[in-house]
Amino acid sequence: MKKPLFLQVVGNKLDMKRSYTLPLMIFLAIVCIGLYANTYNNGYCLDDVMVITENTNTQKGFSGIQEHLTKDYLYGYIHTPSESALSPWRPIPLISYSLEVGMWGSNHPSTSHLINILLYTITTILLFFFLSKHVLKDQWLAFFTALLFAIHPIHTEVVANIKSRDEIFSLLFIICSLHLLFNYVISSKKRTLLLSLVFFFLALLSKESAITFLFGVPIFLYFFENISWKKIKILTGWFLLTSVIYSIIRFSILPINFAPVDNTGSLIIINYPFLYAMGYEAFFTKILILLKYLILLFVPYPLRYDYSYNQIPYVDGTNPMVWLSFLIYGLMTFFAIKSFKKKNIFSFCILLFFITFSLATNLFIELAVTIGERLLFVPSVFFCIAIIYAGNKLLLYLKEKWGFNKKIAVVILIVPICFFCSWEVISRNKDWKDMDTLNMADYPKIKNSIRANDGIANYYLIKAEQSRLSISSRDSLLHLAIKGYSKSLELFPEFDKALINIGVCYDRLGKITKAEEYWAKLKEVSPSHPKLIEYERYLANYYMNKGINTNQLKNYDSSLYYFGKATKYATANDTISAQVWYHAAGMYYAIGKYQLAHDALYKVLQIEPNNKTAQMGYQSCEAILKKP
Repeated sequence: MKKPLFLQVVGNKLDMKRSYTLPLMIFLAIVCIGLYANTYNNGYCLDDVMVITENTNTQKGFSGIQEHLTKDYLYGYIHTPSESALSPWRPIPLISYSLEVGMWGSNHPSTSHLINILLYTITTILLFFFLSKHVLKDQWLAFFTALLFAIHPIHTEVVANIKSRDEIFSLLFIICSLHLLFNYVISSKKRTLLLSLVFFFLALLSKESAITFLFGVPIFLYFFENISWKKIKILTGWFLLTSVIYSIIRFSILPINFAPVDNTGSLIIINYPFLYAMGYEAFFTKILILLKYLILLFVPYPLRYDYSYNQIPYVDGTNPMVWLSFLIYGLMTFFAIKSFKKKNIFSFCILLFFITFSLATNLFIELAVTIGERLLFVPSVFFCIAIIYAGNKLLLYLKEKWGFNKKIAVVILIVPICFFCSWEVISRNKDWKDMDTLNMADYPKIKNSIRANDGIANYYLIKAEQSRLSISSRDSLLHLAIKGYSKSLELFPEFDKALINIGVCYDRLGKITKAEEYWAKLKEVSPSHPKLIEYERYLANYYMNKGINTNQLKNYDSSLYYFGKATKYATANDTISAQVWYHAAGMYYAIGKYQLAHDALYKVLQIEPNNKTAQMGYQSCEAILKKP
């Protein structure tokens, strides 16, 4: 009789100390669920729109699964192939969202949050089990490592933001894969190795960054299994083969896009944060960011959902923090290499931290983020191992040197850390309630971010357009929105979304000339922007009505001015343009400007050749113009 899959993954025996293993697992589950329980009532937030609420493939439910397998990560959202050189392909998390929609409907964020909590809990428990059996081989060291992992506030984005389920899936499958690999080394059962490779493949289907474990596998085996380098190479070869198979499938579905970057558009500076940096500025800024990531691991406060341009300004080699980053990472590298042969646990932690963190650094592949707290999810495992192992070494030294009671010292150290981390996690979860809440919570911390200013301005604009607001309240909100959009323009003068929405705000305030001014700037920045047609139609219609009204009042000078403005924007071959030229012709005819009326009616007939009234007017103008 075959073993259930769970037992094949975790093993048939919980062979540490039976009296503590299950209680410790239950305790970790209680901690994880307790810390993140308040996300259950949160809604969709941030990038959830791209993968769930506004992703047409996801919203198809079960029938969208096939498209998740054959299209890039955001195809269901943008409906065109991604312009990224290496488009993401992560079918596993997307399939999980489609399954939720198929089973519970399209608007059940609580279910999605609950699934994230449970996946995080399972991942933490399996991490504890894996570390205790194969890596640390000490129940209590493994427990405190898993506990630190569970309570670390840097993980709030991963758990509280449904979209970041790809990170959880990736780590979960990697832990399963490594555990089965170690079991294979012990048992030599081919089925166990096959299962290990299957889980590695699932990790790759969850997030591409799992490929880094191709380099992590030989290091794990070298440090924690007494086997020859030949066998390590053979086993690593199987993971390499799995990676090749994955790559063949992936690139047959999503070929690499070598199209040049379009330097226009609202998302360009967000998706390519180093685009406008000089080569040396980009390099030194990335080195500075490495230091900021380390600081976040040690002091995860304050947490922010966004670090995009220009929250972290470009720096050069004169910045002392750059050289501090060089020094710290250089010392870490030196220690890892020097201690490698001794199989020092800190050497292992440094190497695996570097490996799993490598793709997040922007040094090898440029990402659409400068700093992403979620990108520390997997590397934080090795940070937690190092911290707990170092703490244990310190306690042993204090006990030996001064006779400190180890249990009391553990309580003194762990309780405050658990308290402050738990407080921060629970508080931070509330910020992720929805996009409005997140914007309001984080804006004071990221005032130099284009995305943050755009987000807070969107919040005020949406509030201003709600009904039952007094005019003064509405206008106050519109001015706050303009302030946010204007800050975005200070940071990036070509930010087209800000140009569009400042125009919208001024229009709502009744200041059409100011709106016109910003939409004109939009045309300069992005002449082919799809919104331009919409706003030019709006302006053409607006000035046409002003021209009609002033013409009726026999204020012909004003009427001429307004129709001049209207015809300036009547460039589309549609009904509105035809109406503008038709009414302009009527005004010109009334004041005796027959040539202008003739030309205007010619424009009408180009758009509406069967317009009988325009034909008659055109013929009348021709007759008048032919008279001597």
